[in-house]
Amino acid sequence: MRECLETWHLQSKDGPVTVEALDAILSRSMVPILRQMEDKQPELVMALLPSLVRTLLAAFVEVVEEQQASKT
Repeated sequence: MRECLETWHLQSKDGPVTVEALDAILSRSMVPILRQMEDKQPELVMALLPSLVRTLLAAFVEVVEEQQASKT
């Protein structure tokens, strides 16, 4: 619950997202996912890991592109 409140606070600020805030948001978004995977077989976790990383990377790239577009 604490992670959700802290993430909401970061996301509710006006203006561009800083690299530090984006890192915190993406890191905190992984907490509930990883908690659900704690009791799963390691093979399943490893199979899902590429999709999780791809999703986080896509979110990062999207924010960076939006920031660059707003500067031009």
